[in-house]
Amino acid sequence: MLWLEEGVYRHWRDMPRLGKVVGEKQYSDVVIEFCLTIKQVYGLALRQCTGFTKSVLALMGLSELVVPDYSTLCRRSSGLKIKVSQRPIGEKLHVAVDSTGLKVFGEGEWKVRKHGVSKRRTWRKLHLGIDVNSQEIVSCGLTENSVDDAAMTEPLLSQVVGKVEAFYGDGAYDKKKARQAVARAGAKAIVPPPSNAVKRELPGLEERNQAIDRIGQIGRQAWKKEVGYHKRSLSETAMYRYKMVIGNTLTAHKMENQVTEVKVGCHILNVFRGCGMSNAVKT
Repeated sequence: MLWLEEGVYRHWRDMPRLGKVVGEKQYSDVVIEFCLTIKQVYGLALRQCTGFTKSVLALMGLSELVVPDYSTLCRRSSGLKIKVSQRPIGEKLHVAVDSTGLKVFGEGEWKVRKHGVSKRRTWRKLHLGIDVNSQEIVSCGLTENSVDDAAMTEPLLSQVVGKVEAFYGDGAYDKKKARQAVARAGAKAIVPPPSNAVKRELPGLEERNQAIDRIGQIGRQAWKKEVGYHKRSLSETAMYRYKMVIGNTLTAHKMENQVTEVKVGCHILNVFRGCGMSNAVKT
């Protein structure tokens, strides 16, 4: 069963009829997002998505609605604004972040193990921010595989709607730029310093110095339990969920289109999470 929301139908029905004009943008962003969502959910190519959507609308008795062709979907997906999370403003959050790789093109794992990596094997790095209480994706980003995780701390925090109280990250986020970005957001950085870490008297690193002292007193494992560091693993669960449901390969070739692709995928996962995840309460 496929349900077409009244707002989407209204945008589609009331779009202007401009005729055949080169470069026209008669489809609203809502219609483009709907088609791209269908593409992601069913794992379709752009041409297949166009044909599938036409068939679905015909079954619904809405054959009068004009479906964007594959080239329009490709062009309009570049820079399309997608709202990943629907969380209310003002809510206080504990956010866990991490990154994983998504393949753009290249050989499969068997060929790499057998014959080695070729130059055409290309990856992108997907960065996710997760609300540890609800496991909802609250921020996401896509970069080249050469970008380090710490550099994405501020962009991920800036996307979060609400107040971030705690920031959970692994050792890759134990850098000055990451900790200072967390401090500017008014959040507590729960990031383990390395075993050979030394204290540094710099703005934004006060919590790091306190963690070094505390680890020296009670040990690293006890410190992790004390601050609740293991909640960070929920970000890895979300990345596993993304790869199992959406896939571990990007279909778009341009970076701008790939960013839209992962945002649509994250929005789909949030909808699935709301429909299928139980509201368990510890008693």
